Amino acid sequence: MRRRPNFKTLDKSVRRQRIIDTAADLFQKRGYSSTTLDDVAKELGVSKAALYHYVSSKDELLSIIYAHTVKNIFMGTTEILGMDLPPEEKLRLFVRNHIKNIIIKSLPMFFVFFSEENHLSEKDYQKIRKEKRKYNRILEEIIKEGMSKGIFNKGDVKLHSYAILGMCNWIYKWYKADQKMYTSDQIADYFIDLLEAGYLKKKLLKGDRELGISRPANKNLKSEAKRQTLGNLKRQCLGVIQLIDEIEKSI
Repeated sequence: MRRRPNFKTLDKSVRRQRIIDTAADLFQKRGYSSTTLDDVAKELGVSKAALYHYVSSKDELLSIIYAHTVKNIFMGTTEILGMDLPPEEKLRLFVRNHIKNIIIKSLPMFFVFFSEENHLSEKDYQKIRKEKRKYNRILEEIIKEGMSKGIFNKGDVKLHSYAILGMCNWIYKWYKADQKMYTSDQIADYFIDLLEAGYLKKKLLKGDRELGISRPANKNLKSEAKRQTLGNLKRQCLGVIQLIDEIEKSI
């Protein structure tokens, strides 16, 4: 097993990154509430006093992790929106980048990012929410472009983006880097295929998709409409017959 370099021999900027990575790893394994600065210092092989040269508290350390994570999610993502590519290719790049370079590449960071928001200060929490919305808007712009060009099915842009991000983000819950069950490329390819092809073997009729119902349900609605039409016609015929009877009586 390869040993990591001694913390004290590292450059200052590298030390800071080691602190962030170590804390994120411990927060993932033990939870934020159950981890202390003593635990972080012990894992790094330094004293708690030495750790205070870099962070003043556990709360500050959590805030740094969130700021660092937010910075990472925009790396390589903003550029996708401005690329001279068709929207379907932009969306493929977005999904692939999100899975490979954001979630899986920094799994402990994102485990903390999605799990420990309730421990942030109100100021940090609102800042993170703002950055999340900014990131979501990048995806929404790609979806809007695809819809406006007739490449993507029309629908609610926000729901589209929530569905895509929800599917990709949930990887942090089940993906284990040491299991080697799936590579990040395999997951990205599969998710992209699922998004583009859907899960039905045969596509629904366009009208059914717009209504948000399946074929059997649509068939039932049509049958009910026919019964109502026939019932109305029958009542109208009875009314005509009664009118004829009344005319005959008056002759």
